[in-house]
Amino acid sequence: MHTSLLPWLALSAALLPTATAFYPYHYEDDSTTSNSRRTPSSPAVANTDSRSITLPIHRITTSSSLRTRQNAYKIVNSNDPKQANSVAIDQDGGDLSYMVAVTIGDSKEEYHLLLDSAASNTWVMGQDCRSNACKLHNSFGTSDSSSLKTQTTPFSVTYGTGSVSGTLATDTLHIGPLSPSLTFGLANDVSSEFSSYPMDGILGIGRGTADNIAAPKLLDVLSTSKLISAKIYGVHLSRATDGLSDGELNLGTVNKDRFTGDLNYVDCVPNDTGFWEVPVSAASVDTNSIPLASARNAIIDTGTSFILMPPSDALALHKNIAGYVQDGETFSVPCDTAATVQFSFNNVPYNISTADWRGGKLSTGLCRSNIVGRQTFGEKQWLVGDVFLKNVYSVFDAEKWRVGFGVKSAGAATPSASSAVPPPPTSAGVPDAAETGLVGSPGAAAPSSAAAEATQQDQKDELQKGAGIKRNAMSRVVVLLASSMFILG
Repeated sequence: MHTSLLPWLALSAALLPTATAFYPYHYEDDSTTSNSRRTPSSPAVANTDSRSITLPIHRITTSSSLRTRQNAYKIVNSNDPKQANSVAIDQDGGDLSYMVAVTIGDSKEEYHLLLDSAASNTWVMGQDCRSNACKLHNSFGTSDSSSLKTQTTPFSVTYGTGSVSGTLATDTLHIGPLSPSLTFGLANDVSSEFSSYPMDGILGIGRGTADNIAAPKLLDVLSTSKLISAKIYGVHLSRATDGLSDGELNLGTVNKDRFTGDLNYVDCVPNDTGFWEVPVSAASVDTNSIPLASARNAIIDTGTSFILMPPSDALALHKNIAGYVQDGETFSVPCDTAATVQFSFNNVPYNISTADWRGGKLSTGLCRSNIVGRQTFGEKQWLVGDVFLKNVYSVFDAEKWRVGFGVKSAGAATPSASSAVPPPPTSAGVPDAAETGLVGSPGAAAPSSAAAEATQQDQKDELQKGAGIKRNAMSRVVVLLASSMFILG
């Protein structure tokens, strides 16, 4: 699902379980600067960040097409990965939407698809779409690729908020160095929610059991085509403030340079949704365990920006943060809080950086918490998105139905205030404590906040100096020169 995204329109609890992926949560009060919903940029977008190139590309009407297509959203491009069979993961500059750039068929246009580990379906906005959201994005159709084969078979997907529908089509999907033939959706009707995010569609990399599109999924196609040796992928999400622009998706293998020690693999909970769902063995704030009545599971979702959990669980967590304030399903905390939030999987604790779980400043003087009290699915299920995933290297193994977590190596620049290296993994399996509640040791404490902040700033300054040239910069400059619409930040 992905929320790599923000807060949203309230959805009744009765409807929530029908959602399959992409959970764009939207705060009713978007007064924070860091959590504001992304909107399309104007044609000339000023960019003061010298490390990136902002590309407000406008596709104009041609003689072969009467439609006008444009994509005027800010996208921060990551550097090309060095590892084989890998592709850069770009983002919107606010850690809310993580996307992979692809081309389709013999089209030279680039489409940014949301990387969604909780979705099994891949689709792109179609040329025949007349929805307002489609008018703001790059769309794809027969005039773009001579190899596109369209069908009349319909598809429809409902998300946490929003929906899409259209028909199926088949063409070659060029993702990094790999070019599988894939059947995907051409969306002809897209709900308004997608106007707020830069992606032109969704790249479904879920487990494949939720079948809104009755065709082999991306991992299956890559495997059967012998393009990858194993149905597995690794994900490293970059943090915008680190300035590294080094997000990457590793297909068919993992990148051992992204983590230290061994991967901690956790077997998935059986489900019929296609979610990468794993048991949570403990949760804590500082040294205080969060008392819960029964075991909890985490749906690991690159397509969701935040962490969403049932209201009672979110309250139990925030009660351990001094000075917290509750406002319905949302919480605010002192902006100078040094509280360490920690989730444990397979008895291995992982700290969540304060820079990730604590959001932007509110008019009240407090800061938003990016841990939300909303039940998205079952009463024992947490939707764990990018707020957590930025702190680990994640591996999704579709052959053994398990998720692995690795402690990021020094090059990943996880803030030291919340990147304590966990102890070696214990034996596999759900801990006994999970049978009666989430209790137990929270693991190692983080260094003092003052020292950590100083270290973090020193590392950030050095890393920013060494930021590399952006992916495909030269080719994009050529395109932008042709349209006289480009800005080099």
